[in-house]
Amino acid sequence: MEGRWEDAVKLNRAILEHAPRDVDAHNRLGKALMELGRIAEAIQAYREALNLDPGNVIAQRNLERLEKAAPDGPPPQTPAAIQARVFIEEVGKTYVTDLVRPGPAAVRNRVTPADEVELRREGQTVHVYTMDGQRLGQLEPRIAMRLLTLLDAGNRYQAYVVAVNDDTVRIILRETYRDPNAPEHLAFPRQAKMPPPRPYIRDTGRAARELAPDLLLDADEEEEEELGEEEPEETEALVPELDEAEEEDDFLVAAPDEEDDVPLAE
Repeated sequence: MEGRWEDAVKLNRAILEHAPRDVDAHNRLGKALMELGRIAEAIQAYREALNLDPGNVIAQRNLERLEKAAPDGPPPQTPAAIQARVFIEEVGKTYVTDLVRPGPAAVRNRVTPADEVELRREGQTVHVYTMDGQRLGQLEPRIAMRLLTLLDAGNRYQAYVVAVNDDTVRIILRETYRDPNAPEHLAFPRQAKMPPPRPYIRDTGRAARELAPDLLLDADEEEEEELGEEEPEETEALVPELDEAEEEDDFLVAAPDEEDDVPLAE
């Protein structure tokens, strides 16, 4: 969580000296090596996990991603800690979207949830790059135009990776500064409400959460949005697809019914 990947490599290798069949340690080692840009070593760590547990979903998924990724490269300039707060949605201040015209798979497969990405204005389009300058894709035209209008009004935004799949990258746009002179009605459109993520508890007692279903734009609601209306401020948690989350041999914990009005813990 603190982004101390070198320490994570040392600690998990120390664990494996005493417990070479610890599948979780192999997976954690693979994650740390991947974050440091040591792709070949990360692939080997995930292969060791699969040799011990051929059905391990984490190892399978990450090995598939890494085998499509670019060769070893320099690590991020500053390995960042995971900032869970970036995934909290706020009506009008955040927007979750999949990139269109995605960049090469080798580039997409190098990013992970919680990575910050760069927004670049290029004419009337907005392209998204990794922090070391590799293109991931671009915003769809409608959202790009909305973002450019907000930027022209003096607001500022950052973007973070939410999930990566075979086709594209999902990001969350987040307002970091609102110009006091910007019109109050000027904001991102409200997104359709989706079922909350379902929490899972491993038999080892370690909690993990499943990625929320796709968040889709409610086009009808956006079209009915009047310029003079001000959206009430709301917040909602969006759960990233963290690589450390175990998906097999889990016990499903049912989310509370909506009528119970009991919020899920973050």
